[in-house]
Amino acid sequence: MGETWTPGAVEALRTKHDLPFVRTDAEGLVVEFNTRFIEVYGWDQSLIGQSIGAILPVSFREQHHSGFARFKLTEQSKLVNHPLELATICSDGQTIRSEHYIVAEKDAASGWSFAATLRPLEGPHAC
Repeated sequence: MGETWTPGAVEALRTKHDLPFVRTDAEGLVVEFNTRFIEVYGWDQSLIGQSIGAILPVSFREQHHSGFARFKLTEQSKLVNHPLELATICSDGQTIRSEHYIVAEKDAASGWSFAATLRPLEGPHAC
């Protein structure tokens, strides 16, 4: 695993208040997001406990779930710690191209946690 799974990686993303932030648990269920995520993508607290797939295009969900299942078996990923241009679904169904930067962190007590910043590349919040 080496430096791919850096302790403190989730907290480092969480402190980037200028970017939308979302975190899931080991099962891929949303456990937290920041105010900027609400402002840009429109989601509210009803997203808590839902699959992260809710913010992904339908055409990408199966690929995401397969990758997630593979990670659970191997604890290896080529997608973390690299910017990825993906579509993000807003609460109203609109799609915004966004740059996702995903990190993974393992805690002895709670297991894996995944977090990402999502930088909107289009629309009124583009940066």
